Amino acid sequence: MTAIRGVAPLGVAALLAACMQIAPPPREPWPPMDVGVAGPAQNLDAACVADYRPDVDYFPQKTRFAHSAQLQVEYGPHYKRVRFTPSVATGEVLEYLFVQCGTPTPAHGPHVPVVQVPVQRLVTGNSAMLGALDELGLVDRLYGAESTRSATVPAVRERIAQGLVHDMWGYGHASIESVIAVQADVYLSFYSAYPQGNMHPRLWELGVRAIPQADHHELHPLGRAEWLKLLALLTNREGRGDAQFSEIVTQYEHWRSIARQAATRPQVLAGFASSRDTVETFGGRNQRAQMIHDAGGEYVLGDDPRPSSLIYEPFEKVYAKGADASVWLGTLGGQADRETLVAANALHGWFSAVEEGRVYAWDHGYTGAWAYPYQDQGMTKPHVQLAEAIAVLHPELVPEKPPAQFLRQLP
Repeated sequence: MTAIRGVAPLGVAALLAACMQIAPPPREPWPPMDVGVAGPAQNLDAACVADYRPDVDYFPQKTRFAHSAQLQVEYGPHYKRVRFTPSVATGEVLEYLFVQCGTPTPAHGPHVPVVQVPVQRLVTGNSAMLGALDELGLVDRLYGAESTRSATVPAVRERIAQGLVHDMWGYGHASIESVIAVQADVYLSFYSAYPQGNMHPRLWELGVRAIPQADHHELHPLGRAEWLKLLALLTNREGRGDAQFSEIVTQYEHWRSIARQAATRPQVLAGFASSRDTVETFGGRNQRAQMIHDAGGEYVLGDDPRPSSLIYEPFEKVYAKGADASVWLGTLGGQADRETLVAANALHGWFSAVEEGRVYAWDHGYTGAWAYPYQDQGMTKPHVQLAEAIAVLHPELVPEKPPAQFLRQLP
């Protein structure tokens, strides 16, 4: 780490903590544990190895990625090699080495971040991970979030109220100083399709173990949900992660089979007018487009080849394809009604879906400041989103409409 104007590297974190008024809480190391020649019966999620033996398998519970298009894991006896290959064309492939604490670090490349697992302290610059942390029982390891004002997960809100979660003030790209000051074992940074917007290269230079999160760039909702396994890998909770994900897959497949009974596939518009001549939406290969397809709809930009979760299209192009779309599934959040939506941008009123009252936003439970459950609980609940989307596109297939958790119709 390069010294800052004469300050020794070891004092940088303390200096930044003082500047940002963030005092990292005291840390107690994981207790050492003798596991013997037979190895542990299950992964150690709150202990280090005290009696390392090279011939022992310290990860009897293993996972694999079956749906993610971006993540892979390879196990060694006391380490895990995780590879992240972005779906978007940024031209990089990232590798991480997770090593069981109390065991030696195996050979690795000079640019491969090494993380001792199980980690004790996490910071996330991607709010989508908050719900996954809760589902894996890991909220007590959260020490920082991109915005404490927009969290909706009850357990996370309680921890914030206790003053244990520091606000990174980043909305996806948290400040480097805050991340360093919290002294997290791992910072789960937001991965942008635009390389200049990513923090992880700079954070690595400063000694911060940043692991970019790109769940939003997955090609399928189940691929996105599978990112919860990355948290499981970091905390040695593969058994719990696999059980949770298996239930998600079961429920998703159930609802997808219902949607396949639909006799028609209505045209579906998504996104919102972000300027006088531009629409903000997502690519035709993104997981949100796949959600629409699995719900029995046809995304009006479905022929777009991009997997990105954020694209800007000329209004004329979107209007030509979606002017007569029967359903607008996912528009600008936080708008009280269609009148407010049109007031935000008059171009919204040009579409038939607005005139016919078939406009929906994924902002049920909105409390302001971009705070609504879809943002931080939606990643691991694609089955819930699918059920709600099917109820909108094909109400005849869902006689008992599920209670809304994410989707809201604009009156």
